Amino acid sequence: MEENAFNSLKKELESNFSGMADFSVRELDFGGTKFFIYYINNHSSKDMINRFVISPISQAYLRGGSASPIEGIVTNIGFIAAKDKREAIDSVMAGNSLLLFSDMADGIFGYICATRNESGRSNEEPETETVIRGPHNGFNESAEQSAMLLRRLIKSTRLKSEKMTLGTLTKTNVIIMYVEGIVNEKALGILKSRLSSIRADALIDSGSVEMYIQDGSCALYPTVGNSERPDKVAGKILEGRIAVIVDGSPVVLTVPYLFCEGLQVSEDYAKSTFFATFVRGLRFATLLFALYLPALFVALVSHHADFLPRVVTDYMERTREGITVSLMWELLTTFIIFEILREVGLRMPKAVGSAVGIVGSLILGESAVSAGIISPFVLIIVAFSAVCNFISAPYMNPNGVYRFALIFAGGVTGLFGLFALIAVSIWIGCRKTSFGVPYFSPFAPVSAEGLADFIYMAPVWKMKKVPPSVSGRDSVRTEGKR
Repeated sequence: MEENAFNSLKKELESNFSGMADFSVRELDFGGTKFFIYYINNHSSKDMINRFVISPISQAYLRGGSASPIEGIVTNIGFIAAKDKREAIDSVMAGNSLLLFSDMADGIFGYICATRNESGRSNEEPETETVIRGPHNGFNESAEQSAMLLRRLIKSTRLKSEKMTLGTLTKTNVIIMYVEGIVNEKALGILKSRLSSIRADALIDSGSVEMYIQDGSCALYPTVGNSERPDKVAGKILEGRIAVIVDGSPVVLTVPYLFCEGLQVSEDYAKSTFFATFVRGLRFATLLFALYLPALFVALVSHHADFLPRVVTDYMERTREGITVSLMWELLTTFIIFEILREVGLRMPKAVGSAVGIVGSLILGESAVSAGIISPFVLIIVAFSAVCNFISAPYMNPNGVYRFALIFAGGVTGLFGLFALIAVSIWIGCRKTSFGVPYFSPFAPVSAEGLADFIYMAPVWKMKKVPPSVSGRDSVRTEGKR
């Protein structure tokens, strides 16, 4: 490359990094051949630059090996030529280093060296998804390391991965992974289309990506799953789902996501089928209690007291003496206080958060009952419903919003309005889809293979086929027990 052209390229590249205090240039000169290495401090590994770039070049030129091609000198495994100036600049911003030298061939815009600093936290067990029996590692913030953890569990060439970059400013790397021959091709096409249509300047967390790709513009219940456990994500991939790994986030997304997944836990598959079925039935029952018990209670007491035993109505009248607000507003107010205390416990530092939540609940609850603001029976209903809501973590937040609507419908219109709202909700759920898959699968529409892993869990060796409601295929995954 001519000297003027080289200086012009060098000046143009360096102008893009002006005003960056952490941008560094390492200059080397060997008998008139000048080398310039561009990198960002701490984003690139100085040790890798010294060992795999500077040291080989220095040894080669000190031994008189200046005639050797640069590709035969630099020992960095990711050493490639940049196709254009934009690729050269983006590579430096991504944590790699860029090598320029005065003897470069024309049409080359520098050489990219894979020297990104990959140091980060270890793969610790996620606090939000602890298990007694099962792997105790989790994803971390590096997309490449998260993909590697999945490949350790699925050692097959059919596990495919595709990479794309999202965000005009953040340049966030996103990796999608799926098993060829099992993946739901329709869902894969929809996912790629939604990801490629994202037009945003910043995507820092997987939650931001989830908002862009979920079904519906304002979905209450999630249509995109998420997890920090490699074994859980690997199991979902093997059923035909797709994993979406976002660099910078330890939470991996999975699509499509069905309602029944909120009742399933990875530890279920390490238990006996009888106990797993019992626990899943318990989760489903508590989910119903969390949603419908307060609304049914306020509807019966406020509008249909004749349906209740006389003993119950007399007790309610005695405990609510002196309370001026209606039962519906009493329930709503108590739930709002509970949500405030829960939010305080979550946002406070761990050392004091749980203590503040417990002490606040005890003091406020006892004081409210003593002052005649809340009746004891209402406090019991709220406490029981709130505790039941925690058993299904994926639906904890949407259930809280939906429960307010149910209480309001039951308090204003009685059982008629309550059951009408429930019917409309079920109808909407039956019409809802997640990346082309019915949200209420496998019971709407009914799938015999899917029902074997819903509330009732058949033995693992009896689940011979991949769930067709998820994968859209008739694929055999086991020959059964011999």
